[in-house]
Amino acid sequence: MPSIYEALQDSRPQRQKLMQLYIKQIPVEGRPLLAGDHTNWPRPDAVTLQERTYEHSGTSIAENKPITIGQGYSTIAWIPEKSGSWALPLRHERITSAESPIGKAVWQLKQVCKHLATRPISVWDSEYGCAPFLLKTASIPADILVRLRSNLCLWGEQSSLFR
Repeated sequence: MPSIYEALQDSRPQRQKLMQLYIKQIPVEGRPLLAGDHTNWPRPDAVTLQERTYEHSGTSIAENKPITIGQGYSTIAWIPEKSGSWALPLRHERITSAESPIGKAVWQLKQVCKHLATRPISVWDSEYGCAPFLLKTASIPADILVRLRSNLCLWGEQSSLFR
């Protein structure tokens, strides 16, 4: 009797085609809302797992640093409803040790925006509230809303990017 696990072991899903199929579900009227995030998958005891990296962890034990050992994943999803709790992941990929969360997110946003009929609004967590992310996304046809860290201090001369 075949199982879904055997099917996944036998083949690799074609991510680009899946993303294009998912994008066809987005209505062409209105502006799509996209959300991007970096999530960790803690695997501290999996010593034989390849490509483990140090990942930020939102939960920490008292007096410990908020990090874990595991793998990082970057997701960009379409948020279809003004209220509700589901989203359609357009890209969900592991961040290898040779990549950065920002680099992966920029690449994913470019891939998605190439296939959208209208300019999206994309929202990002505070990890992306930095100059490297804003500079790397400046040429992507998307409006970006980023949450800033509460302890962030903005200072310096006004740049042409913010005029």
